[in-house]
Amino acid sequence: MKSVNELLYKAKALPKQRIAVVFAHDEFVMDAVKATCDLGIISPILIGQAQVISDLIKKLNITEPCEIIDENDGEKASRIAVDLVNAHKADVLMKGLLDTKILLKAVVNSEWGIKDAKLLSHVGLVSFQGFDRVLFATDGAMNIYPTVEEKIMIVENAVKLTRLLGYKNTHVGLVSAVEKVNPKIISTVEADAIKNHFLAIKPTDFVVDGPFAVDNLVSLDSVKHKGLSSPVAGIADVLVFPNLDGGNIFYKTCVFLGNADAAGIVIGAKVPIVLTSRADSADTKTNSIALGVICGYGLSITRH
Repeated sequence: MKSVNELLYKAKALPKQRIAVVFAHDEFVMDAVKATCDLGIISPILIGQAQVISDLIKKLNITEPCEIIDENDGEKASRIAVDLVNAHKADVLMKGLLDTKILLKAVVNSEWGIKDAKLLSHVGLVSFQGFDRVLFATDGAMNIYPTVEEKIMIVENAVKLTRLLGYKNTHVGLVSAVEKVNPKIISTVEADAIKNHFLAIKPTDFVVDGPFAVDNLVSLDSVKHKGLSSPVAGIADVLVFPNLDGGNIFYKTCVFLGNADAAGIVIGAKVPIVLTSRADSADTKTNSIALGVICGYGLSITRH
């Protein structure tokens, strides 16, 4: 992929996906629902305060048929959404006007939750005018200080996402401040351990290397000047950050200072989870739902 905007075209080419929106009684949330309904890519199931949702449907002139489920309790609404997934009646989850923790608590419930991998992680997609590819940044939203084992799972989740988007050979770069292992910089030591893990298992459709500073992963000129040799140097698709701080700063700097087109999703459940923020632009929300539609369709094909 060269641009995040390609997500809209990919999603339009697929059958509509059923998206369960938890606490949809919010105009910012319903704006995103409206935009993606107009694109013809979703069939909404709207959970929350039924009267407010109905009023917003009229106000925003949403013509796509919407199923409305009246539930004012956040935990109960999240359970309803999870039950819909388990009953194969929803292909995508989306967080509305409620605390992320409430929704994720239902997702990871040990008895009736929908966790599919050992770890949930967030992947942010960014693209820029004049840059040759989309960058996948992980994890800047969920895992605060992931261990080596957790970072391995974060890599696996990110690669699962790129597969769903059609990638055949994903280049994964482990981000630090430098490209050499330094015992005083823990992220370089951990990157070396992660790289060696994947070298040992020899995956066929992705390659992992690090540590690298960001410039070594995105700029072939930087690679040439430093004389680096690596299968991912200068051409990385996925950037795996040492901690949430690094990933979050990178993603938000790209969006708010670099004017990047963006999308984001949580991977590791039976269906993709769209976590949009009020600070996200309308385009980012639309792109994120489109990403959820593509992933939801891909995961449903794998299940069947």
